[in-house]
Amino acid sequence: MIETTFEELFTFEALYAAHRKSRASRRSKKPIVKFETAMLEHLYDMHKRLNDGTYKFGRYNTFLVYEPKCREIQNLFYSDRLVQRVLCDDLLMPYFKNKVIYDNCVCQKGKGALFALKRFEKMLREHIASYGSQGYFLKCDILKYFPSVPHDVLKQKICAVVADKRLKTMLERVIDGYHTQKDFLDRYGIRSLGEGKTTCRGIPIGNQTSQLFGMYYLDPIDRLVKEKLRVKVYSRYMDDFVLVHEDLQYLRYVKSEIEKVADKLKLSLNSKTQIFPMKNGVTYLGFRFCVGPNGEIIKTVKKMTKRRFRWRARLLKKAYYDKIINGERVRMSLSAFHGHLKYSRSRKLEKELKDKLDFALNERNETSNIT
Repeated sequence: MIETTFEELFTFEALYAAHRKSRASRRSKKPIVKFETAMLEHLYDMHKRLNDGTYKFGRYNTFLVYEPKCREIQNLFYSDRLVQRVLCDDLLMPYFKNKVIYDNCVCQKGKGALFALKRFEKMLREHIASYGSQGYFLKCDILKYFPSVPHDVLKQKICAVVADKRLKTMLERVIDGYHTQKDFLDRYGIRSLGEGKTTCRGIPIGNQTSQLFGMYYLDPIDRLVKEKLRVKVYSRYMDDFVLVHEDLQYLRYVKSEIEKVADKLKLSLNSKTQIFPMKNGVTYLGFRFCVGPNGEIIKTVKKMTKRRFRWRARLLKKAYYDKIINGERVRMSLSAFHGHLKYSRSRKLEKELKDKLDFALNERNETSNIT
């Protein structure tokens, strides 16, 4: 149980520390520049309104991002994001990070996509050492995870561990402050749990609290797979998770048990959830894992990533010729390509991208000393 009180959590010092974390490497952003023009006054006003009970969260700003795929992002005003940072960093994360399994790889210090990939590859090698290349992947994905999370179950899971009533009320307001539109749910056959615009489903992708909620909400599935069904090779990154087992029939049973738990959570698996022979490979977190006949693991980037990198290289080349960006910006992009591709067998693709952009630099007589 979390015993921290509202007054102990929302101190002036905690709000200032949240601001310092939030502005790191982002001080040129317009909301932060505006906030810092009168930082002390803003922080004092936030602290006063929080403690006298008059603080209210503002409306969400909605915009689209198109990479790696089109998503609708919702975010709050900068001051509201500071409040959520205090909630997450100082209250919820210290508690919930100790309540999740080791192979839940998201939103925790020292973990992330790279940790998940390395951990999964290590477990896969151990499986191959024991059973050879015979076995099966079960790749699972939740149907529209963030837009379909039910508010009632989420509030029960999160608020039940918080003792302070004011903190419970604030968390309930955060959860109930956003509802996925009904026409969106209807498009995917997801049942609304409310009436009219109040669908009682969904957590906004742009909230820091949503990342933590998403991390913990599927914990019953993690526990089922690792503790009850004893599947050794299991990795989850948010709603994307993959399992490996040598017995096809057992893996089918595992899939049916996961579906039962997902149903209790008022969620469902989508059509991407399938079982594959290990020789067919599996895509996880943007990389394709294939197991050769001799047990070697071949890891490559998926086709969509290759297309996206080539498209981005063409845009960079054009922008460079048009003098919109300079050589340093091109070199930074090449370093980013290398940082992603170095974890896979993608030397041919990396050379293609490097040659394309080196050519652009040489045309302008720029130094092309790029790693």
